Parts: sequence; C-alpha cells; structure tokens
Amino acid sequence: MIWHRGEDAMQAAVATPGRTLVVVLEPGDEVLGSLAEACRRHGIDQAVITTFSGAFRSGRIIAADHAPADPELPMPDATAISYCEGVGSGTVTRADDGTHVVHVHVAFGAKDRSGASVAGHLLEAETHYVVEVALTEILDPPLGRIVHAGSSGIPILHLGEAAPSGAA
Repeated sequence: MIWHRGEDAMQAAVATPGRTLVVVLEPGDEVLGSLAEACRRHGIDQAVITTFSGAFRSGRIIAADHAPADPELPMPDATAISYCEGVGSGTVTRADDGTHVVHVHVAFGAKDRSGASVAGHLLEAETHYVVEVALTEILDPPLGRIVHAGSSGIPILHLGEAAPSGAA
C-alpha cells in the first residue's frame, strides 16, 4: 500500500526487498555506468544503495565551494574533486526508455585539502583503489522519478501503485 499525503508532502510504502547485490569497483572503473551495468547483468530493475564507499580518482558533483545566491534553489554548479575518499547512498530506477538511472548523493573528503569535505549529487566518478557498493533490489512498489511541483524542476523519487514488470 502506498501512502501519499498530498501534492506537497511525503510518500511512504513498505518495500518488498529482493536480492542483495555486492559490487566491487576496481581502479579505473567509471562508477555510475558500472553500477548500471551490474544491475543490467543481474536483472535488477530498481534498488536502494545501502553501502557506497571507497577511494575515487576523480568525481563531479552538484555542489559549490561558495555560498549560493539563493539557498532555496537547486545548486547551479558542478564541482570537480580528485583523489578523495567518499561515502554515499542512493537509488536505482529505470527511465522511460528502460535505461538504469543510478542516483547517488555523496560526501567526498579530498586528500589535498586535509580531508575537507564537499557533498552533493554525484554526476560522475572514477574509481581510484576500490569502491564497494551493496544494493538491495526493490520488488515492490515500483520506483520512478517525476518532477514534483515543489522540486524546482528536479525529478524526485516516486512510489508507484503496481508491481513492476518482471518482478517476482
């Protein structure tokens, strides 16, 4: 059962978990694409990323190293960071065209800044030594992304009503 409080409020549902997939990314692996490929290979349509940690050679996230003009609006800038350690979590959904959408928010601590951190939405990253990921397949409810009236144009997670195709 999906609970929607209203147009401008939260959604909640008890999720039916499926398999847990553990992914070990090796030096040079592109993070988001590799996670999408792992899901494709194992027939996982949607998931929650419960563990996401490792060493990154490079990455780009939606963030800024200065105060935004309007903190209410989405960050307009992408920040590049290199040689860092990071942790995060997120979701995997499917786009309308069937491709996997890996959505992760991270906190990176940069080596050249004595571990000073920056956090935000991950756009891309390359594995340095290793990145370890555990994700749990969600069989039901279906997960998707839609633009919400209050999200300033950013697609947010949406809980659907029917079981996704191919679900057990």
